[in-house]
Order: sequence, then structure tokens, then C-alpha cells
Amino acid sequence: MKFGFAISLALLGLAQSAGAQTAEPVKCLSIMQAEALVTYLLPKAVDASRVACSASLPATSPLMIANSERLAKYRAASESAWPKAKSAVSVLAGERLPPGIDDALLRPIADAMFTQLIGQEIKQKDCALIGKIYGDLAPMPSANLASLAITIVQASEKEGKRRDIPICKAPA
Repeated sequence: MKFGFAISLALLGLAQSAGAQTAEPVKCLSIMQAEALVTYLLPKAVDASRVACSASLPATSPLMIANSERLAKYRAASESAWPKAKSAVSVLAGERLPPGIDDALLRPIADAMFTQLIGQEIKQKDCALIGKIYGDLAPMPSANLASLAITIVQASEKEGKRRDIPICKAPA
């Protein structure tokens, strides 16, 4: 699942940069925070994919349609997800984020960072697959896509290994 993978990589980048700059371990994200962050990042992942794949996908590919109804729905869901996504960014950034930082400053910084992290991970050889997955997942609302992406991240974690994306374990 390339979109989930790209978003997971963005989360990984933030978690690693937070861990690299402080000796304090990164706290974990609740499933709700992680899903909100994925929902928030979904239109940014689509935009980054469009840019990265513009040379290799036809203009008729659903991914290449700039202002589609689906992308408008993703953007609306992204706006609604921001408050919980912001709390996820705060957890991942840890003490490097000034307390009470204004959204007018935080959002553009987070948007630019995540868009760059996602865009860096998209390779031309993957564009056909990304385009196919985007087309196949068309009927799925962004909340379901976020849930699926986080479920895949959780399922891929190995016991005893360092968790790159710090999602809190559910109580047994």
C-alpha cells in the first residue's frame, strides 16, 4: 500500500528526527492520533505523488486529476483532522516544539516537512503502482484509508524491535 507506506515514512522521519535530537524517547501516538495524522497528510501525499509521477503517468490517471471531487473530500477531511493531527505532531516532535506554538506557524512547517519526506520516498518505478492503488481505493473514505494504513503499520511491527512509528500498544 504505497500511500500508507509514504505516510508511514513521513511519520518515521519525524519520529527519527525527534529521537535523534533528544536523549528522551519519543512518546507513542494513540491510534486516534495516528489515524488523524494520516487523514491530515493524505492530500499532501496525493499532491506529492502527483508531482513525483507527473512524467510517468498519463494525464487521464485518477492520480493526475488536480482538483478531483475525491481530492476535495480528502482536503475537507484533512482540515477536520488537524486538531488531533496537531497533537500527534506535538508528540512526535517532543520538546523541540515550543509550548503553545501558533497553528499559523506550525501547520506550514509541518506541511512542508511531511510533503518533502513523502515526496523523497516516491520513485518513478513506483508511480504505476501508486496510480493503480489510488484508483483502486477510490470508493474508500479517508477515515477508512487512515485506519487501514495504521493497521498495516501495526501489523508490520516485530516484537522486540524498535518501533519506528511510535503507536501505543492497545492494552491486552
